[in-house]
Amino acid sequence: MGNQGSSSQELGVKLENDTTVTWKKVTSCSFPLREGQCACSQGNNMYVFGGVINDGENHIESCELLKFNVVDLTWTLIDAKGTLPEPLSAASLVSVGNKLYLFGGLNQETGWQDSLYVFDTDTSTWSKIDGEGKKPSARDKLQGCVMDSCIYYFGGFGPQLTGDEDDEDWEDMDDSDDDVIDEAKTQKAAQFGWFNDLYSFDTATNKWSQPMHMNLGVPKARAAHGMCSVGRNLLIFGGRDTEKRTNDLHIFNVDTRKWELDMKINGERPVARSFHTATAVGKRMVVMGGRGQDNNHLADFHIFDTETKEWMQPEVLGDTPEARGQHCVAVVGDKLVMYGGTSHFNTETMMCSKLHGDTYVLQIADVLKGQAIHTDNTQGNNTNDTQTNGSTS
Repeated sequence: MGNQGSSSQELGVKLENDTTVTWKKVTSCSFPLREGQCACSQGNNMYVFGGVINDGENHIESCELLKFNVVDLTWTLIDAKGTLPEPLSAASLVSVGNKLYLFGGLNQETGWQDSLYVFDTDTSTWSKIDGEGKKPSARDKLQGCVMDSCIYYFGGFGPQLTGDEDDEDWEDMDDSDDDVIDEAKTQKAAQFGWFNDLYSFDTATNKWSQPMHMNLGVPKARAAHGMCSVGRNLLIFGGRDTEKRTNDLHIFNVDTRKWELDMKINGERPVARSFHTATAVGKRMVVMGGRGQDNNHLADFHIFDTETKEWMQPEVLGDTPEARGQHCVAVVGDKLVMYGGTSHFNTETMMCSKLHGDTYVLQIADVLKGQAIHTDNTQGNNTNDTQTNGSTS
């Protein structure tokens, strides 16, 4: 993904920098094209679960688990055993040690899910975990990330047992979510909406908990956002809230249990989006692609440095991927891997007409090299670029 286009004053002033990344297109996935899949990395492999497969006539949800090996650049369909998850889209998949953890997602026949499954990569076996404590309610388009033995989950969309939403709330949803709206209206037992709750699951004890927030800075409820962990912080960027797609950044420290407020952020921020990726690379977060306010798909590449609080747009060379959303990105070995996605949103069908099965890699060392080049002019224009994270509670 490249960085063509001019800077917007509303997004801040673009910082000159000496960072360059180079994409290389490698083996495309030979298995059926899909959308709404989720992915994570473990060792030298990227694992991709589920999604909706379009066979030309039907949209079929999948519970397949695919594996891409970054060493030999091959795709494999895993012959999984045990208690397999339902076919799902828009779930969360993360890895802890040699195990993959799958939570949430949507099945068009049974609705939103709140089940937690674990896949042992050594034995290729799925099992279901009940866990102790209160877990997140059923939802899809949530995000999860790992810190030590704990998995943190934030946001998503699904049934809510309480709330004051009425029929007008459905008008606020994006047209591209019509299939979700139809499914929601068939489940009469609950209201539906977006979430801004934060949960953690400790894989060492199999216990759920909700970290207490020690200040008033909880982000607005949202889904299809980006989330990753850097150091002791959780970073949440963008997504679609109850009103529109956003480009706000929120940082939560798991030790102090506080949201960082009044951040002084330099550089040009990415435009508002959902269905993008936010991936931790060392002390930096990489934001790529997604779907913009007008359902346009994005092909940009942004780096947020958590130490300097600066956004940078590196020079992007090589086999630049075209614009897309719903793609998967993960750090695998010494490479950043991107797979799949959707684009070409059709306003008549309210769906994306193009599905991608291509695979790209770049060196993570290149993401970590380089820095912003400051001048008196850029420093003066950016030091007052402050994001205030107000409370929603």
